[in-house]
Amino acid sequence: MMMKKAIVFAAVLCSCGLASAQTLIVASDTSGLTSLSKSEVRQLYMGNAGSVGNAKVTLLDMPEGSAVRQSFYNSVAGKSESQLKSYWARMIFTGRGSPPKQVRTPKEMARTLKANPQALGYLKEDDLQPGLKVLLRLP
Repeated sequence: MMMKKAIVFAAVLCSCGLASAQTLIVASDTSGLTSLSKSEVRQLYMGNAGSVGNAKVTLLDMPEGSAVRQSFYNSVAGKSESQLKSYWARMIFTGRGSPPKQVRTPKEMARTLKANPQALGYLKEDDLQPGLKVLLRLP
């Protein structure tokens, strides 16, 4: 019985650590970017900027409905998934922008970022891989 309680306690501790993993704004190690502010990330991902300084940026997004995407947009823009859909519908309709290109998985995000020094994306800390550098940590 005591062993069972210890296993349950360990599982709860592990799941808490996973749930609190930070969202990281990342780029390829070969990117010219060294850091970004939360404001710069918001401007980029909301279609209000296409570059940082002289560096043009290609944005990557996780799939709709994913927990990391919901956490990212809530933290950066204060928008829910439905608010984001509505926002991009207006931006597309008025010809003022188009949403970032979506990837399917964290592995695809990392692979695409590594292959394109101009690409910018986000991952949970647990999905960070060699070949990527962190430009900003979100709570």
